[in-house]
Amino acid sequence: MDEMIFENDGLFGDMTETPRKNLPIFYLLDTSGSMIGEPIAILNRAMTETMEELKKVAKKNSNAKLQIAVMEFNTNVKWMQPDGLEEAEDFYWVDLQAGGLTEVGAALKELDSKLSRETFLKGIMGNLMPVIIIMTDGGATSDYKKELDEIKKNRWFQNASKIGFAVGEYADLDMIADVVGNSEAVIKTDDMKTFAKLIRLASVTASKIGSVSRTSAGGSITEEIVKTVKGESEHQPLPEEPPFPDPVPEDIPPFPDPVSEDDPWDETEFD
Repeated sequence: MDEMIFENDGLFGDMTETPRKNLPIFYLLDTSGSMIGEPIAILNRAMTETMEELKKVAKKNSNAKLQIAVMEFNTNVKWMQPDGLEEAEDFYWVDLQAGGLTEVGAALKELDSKLSRETFLKGIMGNLMPVIIIMTDGGATSDYKKELDEIKKNRWFQNASKIGFAVGEYADLDMIADVVGNSEAVIKTDDMKTFAKLIRLASVTASKIGSVSRTSAGGSITEEIVKTVKGESEHQPLPEEPPFPDPVPEDIPPFPDPVSEDDPWDETEFD
């Protein structure tokens, strides 16, 4: 019998495709009582649109697999995906409800427990530096310093790109700066409608820049995200209505070159 020879005619895709690492993006969202009514409705709408934008980015991203985790915090803390991070392309937003207090300490304690290769960061292909985005329209109901001191010992948290959104006149800027570790990484918005536009911009920028390296041209990933978002908010007037379904601005940087062998990020040292 003649030997049968099978040629790769493309039916099975590119067998030499480079494995992609995971880019974890964590959202910590304040859903306390002050968010009842229009604010929580705008938040849900904004995040639904943000997830749709990230799905588009994920399909084009050859450098990394985008993975999402969403935490809501009020009197209690709850993950939208209790089993861990979920790939952006498969993510489905579930509308949040508002009520209760603003327990920042509980949120930090829970995040600390999940920033570990024993829990949420256990991907086989490894992880790029996480991105953490926190939003609040108020201040902590109780002291959070102990929990903050503990999470600062977590090397994943230490090396993460951390962005804070302070929404409205009652948002505690000092508290948010304390959590993200840098007042320059806090983005102040007057209302939820402005936040709705900027959270999408921050998320898409983070997903592109964070996909390749700890640093990007001209500064850290955090600096690049903040520069892009603040530039958009300061130089382009926002419409009266929420900006949906306007696309994210086209001038967001394209995917940078893949991470080089010289990149100092080494997750193997982390728990």
